[in-house]
Amino acid sequence: MLISNIYKTNFINYKKKRTILENVHKKLIFMILFLFITSFYFLTKTNNIFTETKFNFLNKILINNGFIIKNIEISGVNHLSKNDIIKIINAYNDLNIFNVNIKNIYKEIKNNTWIKKASIEIIYPNTIKILLTEKKPIAIWQNRYGNSLITKSGDVIFEKNLEEFKNYLPIVIGQNAHKNAHSILNILGINKDFVKNIWSLTYVNERRWDVHFNQGLTIKLPSESIAKAWEKVLYLDKKFNILNLDLTELDLRNSSQILGKINIDKNLIYMKKN
Repeated sequence: MLISNIYKTNFINYKKKRTILENVHKKLIFMILFLFITSFYFLTKTNNIFTETKFNFLNKILINNGFIIKNIEISGVNHLSKNDIIKIINAYNDLNIFNVNIKNIYKEIKNNTWIKKASIEIIYPNTIKILLTEKKPIAIWQNRYGNSLITKSGDVIFEKNLEEFKNYLPIVIGQNAHKNAHSILNILGINKDFVKNIWSLTYVNERRWDVHFNQGLTIKLPSESIAKAWEKVLYLDKKFNILNLDLTELDLRNSSQILGKINIDKNLIYMKKN
């Protein structure tokens, strides 16, 4: 019984050692083949003896030995479609992995307006790994050319389907509104409960903003001291709940007074500055 157990143990150990040796052998063969092919490839290329016939011959050898893109790993995608990236990579399907131009792939990926950062890594023999960082939209910009998303730095993101963004992003309207949206949204963001009722902002004559609410109220802000003017708006809302009044307009362009327009007969309400 003891001899039998010893035999079994030795046999198991032998099988493990054999498996390890086989794996090492395979890896060694792969490394030798890899070094030989890559050395030949780059030697011929740098010595200007890389004719089309030789290229096709070597390209075929490399592809037949598995040196071709088979796996595409993409991470960091939220709004962008992975298929858009895969289409760029698929242009290299007929080439061996050594002939894949990473710089060109990077340029093509960066041409997509969603992309903020991109890193590309080739893992031999058959994998390309792409890590992406998308831009974060802060508003929808409505202009004469159509609608697009914008970032806080004013970058424009071209997106065909804007429906999902309309649920939580404000609309900014006007020439160069995309370049100035972040500063005004930063000021308005002091009171989030109040701001969530805003549906759009109009950049008037590239100087100042009109703020439009879902309830039908428009607030005309001044070109200067915007933060102070907005504090007045928040104070009035806290005291009178202005969104529930019949106001259609609050005019704060003059710092010494606030003019309000109501729905009923469109008369003006005049409020002096305290």
